[in-house]
Amino acid sequence: MDPLLEQFLSEARENLAFIDQNIGEIGGDDPELLNSVFRAAHTLKGGSGIVGFEAVKNITHHAEDLLDMLRAGKIEFADSMIDVLYDAFDEVVNLVEAAEETGDIVEADEETLSRIVASLSEQMGKDPEGESSWELPFTLADTSNIVNLPLKTLRGVESVKIPFNNPEINEEFCNNSNFYAVVFDVDDSCMVYGNDPIYTLSLLEEKVLGVFSCMSDENAKSVLSGIEDEDGLLLKSSLVAFIYATYEEIEDSLFNFIDELELLPLDINTLLTISRGDTGLQIDSLKELSSLAEDFDLATIKEEVAASMELVGVDTIQYAKLERFLDIVGLIKDEDTTKLNKFFQTLYKGEVYTPDEDESEEVSSSVEVEEVQEESKSLPSETVSSEMNENIKATLQEIFEQQNKAINYIESDDDLLRIIVTLEKARKYMPNMPELTTLDEVKRFLNQELGLKEEIIETEEIQSEKPQIAEVIEEKSSEVVKSEVVAKKAPAKVTKKEPREEKQKAVVGKTVKVEQESIDSLMNVVGELLVAKNSLPYLADNVVGMTHDQIKREIMDKYIFINRLSEQLQDLIMGMRMLPISYVFDRYPKLVRDIAKTLGKKVKLEMSGGETKLDKNMIEMLADPMIHIMRNSLDHGIEMPEVREQKGKNPIGAVTLNAYAQSDRIIIEIIDDGAGINVERVASKVLEKGLMTPEQIDALSEKEMAELVLLPGLSTAETITEFSGRGVGMDVVKKSIESFGGSIGITTKANEGTVITLAIPMSLAVTSLLHIEMNSIHYGIPMDSVSETVKIDRSDIEYLHNEPFVYIRGDVIPLLFIKSMLNEEETHDKPLSIVVLNIKDNLLAVVVNEFLGQLDVVQKPLVGIMEGHPLFSGTALLGNGQIIMAMDPLGLLSISQKLKEEIQVA
Repeated sequence: MDPLLEQFLSEARENLAFIDQNIGEIGGDDPELLNSVFRAAHTLKGGSGIVGFEAVKNITHHAEDLLDMLRAGKIEFADSMIDVLYDAFDEVVNLVEAAEETGDIVEADEETLSRIVASLSEQMGKDPEGESSWELPFTLADTSNIVNLPLKTLRGVESVKIPFNNPEINEEFCNNSNFYAVVFDVDDSCMVYGNDPIYTLSLLEEKVLGVFSCMSDENAKSVLSGIEDEDGLLLKSSLVAFIYATYEEIEDSLFNFIDELELLPLDINTLLTISRGDTGLQIDSLKELSSLAEDFDLATIKEEVAASMELVGVDTIQYAKLERFLDIVGLIKDEDTTKLNKFFQTLYKGEVYTPDEDESEEVSSSVEVEEVQEESKSLPSETVSSEMNENIKATLQEIFEQQNKAINYIESDDDLLRIIVTLEKARKYMPNMPELTTLDEVKRFLNQELGLKEEIIETEEIQSEKPQIAEVIEEKSSEVVKSEVVAKKAPAKVTKKEPREEKQKAVVGKTVKVEQESIDSLMNVVGELLVAKNSLPYLADNVVGMTHDQIKREIMDKYIFINRLSEQLQDLIMGMRMLPISYVFDRYPKLVRDIAKTLGKKVKLEMSGGETKLDKNMIEMLADPMIHIMRNSLDHGIEMPEVREQKGKNPIGAVTLNAYAQSDRIIIEIIDDGAGINVERVASKVLEKGLMTPEQIDALSEKEMAELVLLPGLSTAETITEFSGRGVGMDVVKKSIESFGGSIGITTKANEGTVITLAIPMSLAVTSLLHIEMNSIHYGIPMDSVSETVKIDRSDIEYLHNEPFVYIRGDVIPLLFIKSMLNEEETHDKPLSIVVLNIKDNLLAVVVNEFLGQLDVVQKPLVGIMEGHPLFSGTALLGNGQIIMAMDPLGLLSISQKLKEEIQVA
């Protein structure tokens, strides 16, 4: 994936989560909330524009317009706006998810896009098909402030030419590339929050022709003292950037500052109206320059002006005007040379240059021609007609001549690629233009179009280095994406989704944000580890003269030191892996809206405890079970609006997600105020399917009755829908939660609702095991399942129906001898070592050969033929390099009967 796209998708997730959480409250009395949502939408639009994600940009542009009209008070808030905005940003979420899956930009479904744009336009009172009234999209900067700035930063710039007089500033003007002065009227703390004006300007690359920066005396003293800004993050300089681009390009790159910018479109006439310097003093020697514009070209005029400046005082306006001419001469078109007549004819008078009013009118009549000449050099498909005319023919001829000259300077594949891309822009006007992939084909085409005699020049060196231009074009597609000519593959398209089980999407991105303080702490511990490592060679050198006790003491000292550091390192790494559970919660507002809309229900989702932290892997594993639970709450729990009204309830159902820490576990509650679970109906279904006997059901408590819905293959839905009725769901949730050491509980009350409680460990990265040995093989049992360890005599074993059990503190506990794993000879004539396990409220006593202590290990899952083993869940390494097998208590309980048999099942 392109790094820039990857960064945008990551940031888009954060902005979309913020919008989703707050958009429902924009109709309240908090204007700052509305402004914050607007800024998030604005950031989305700007970022999507930078990476070329047109579908997202289109949707967010219209959503931003609606939010902007709301905050400006141009339209009154209506409840219908919330649903329309939710619909718009939900589609943006779909597009972002599709881009994450494909690793590339995708296109939106045209029907969906049109519907969303139409809905947003309707809320704004606009006709999406008609012409909306155009307003100037930026604040105009003061002309005199810009014109009187020193412009030496523009001296020598000849890459672009600008009009002598700009046409009327309208929508068409803003859509085309023009020369702007961009004034940054930003707060000096902007860089503290990561908004660096210089970095954002760099996104415009060569479109930035120059930057003027200055600092007041007061700010200079503050910077030099270093007292106010020790970190150097306050922006004490004022900035004015001179940019040749479309307004949209400026907005996309500078979107973080766009509300704090002032822009001024500039032309040659405006730039010449400098008023800096002493006026009223005539300099007759400058009369010799009066006819320069009529008699000479710009190069000669430039030389004459430079020579004349030696005769003029630097404090005069004449000097400032001559200097200004030298600053901007590279921006003047050759054909506009004669338009400089008045400037030079009035130069000697010592007055501010004032353009004639009729010049603007004269030039405005030729705006279309100038635009064709200037803009058709890039021939954008959206602004230039595909019909060939004389102006376009002349422009194409100019392009062909330039590229024919450029052929002589080809040194690499990139050089050839640039020529091909430039020539391909002409294809719109020359549909029969041949495919151009090699240097010979390019030369042949140019010779034919220019009427030149074809010359074949040796190109073996280039040919040998170029396997195939088409491949190079694909590799460099990010550089030429705007041309849309050499694209070999159209972007993937997001179509309307059919009801189906979607494959799991990544809940957490590939990158995780880590606080700087954690990085610093980590570096400190690593530094101490290096000290510990470097001390070991010294110990090895001195061990010869030490006694056995001294060696042991020194080694233990090193062990204690390294153990302390490794524990610190473990805590730091674990802390970095801990992420807020909001990564899971933030997925559900959209899910709830989609399901509620499909089911025809009204549901309000409330969330709390999103800041509660979980291990990154736990968050990933928790995502799918939570989706099943949410679907069940919405489908089975929340009633239809009319049914709720008949029961005297609010027609809008409520689902609450709550998370909090409790000891070493995280508790997650999913609460709904729906109909509750009909336990009698569930019990009837259980009997009907033969999952339990009537006697077993009669013995269940009220809570256990509710938890019958966790049995496999059980569903109380009358019909099969997209969300329920297949008998698959809650049993999968239970298995999934228990697979990573969690538990699930259900309480319910008829017509009041249901509470589903999940208790899950904070992390699985480090597992605490009881280290045991059986038949000289090392095993580990999770400490979460160990109730106690005891030693008993064989005489304390009792039997019931030939099954052994023991009494421990009044509890009757089944006793398990794993004959295939146990060395029974070692158990003769000495007390039995027993581990008492509490597995889902079931006690089981397991006989082992020896207790070896408690270990904290990084457990690795089983792979290959061992994957899915009924008894073992993973492996870990001991300090001496031996492997320890980690047992699965649930598996141990489920196959305990088989393990009693004298067969090799482990």
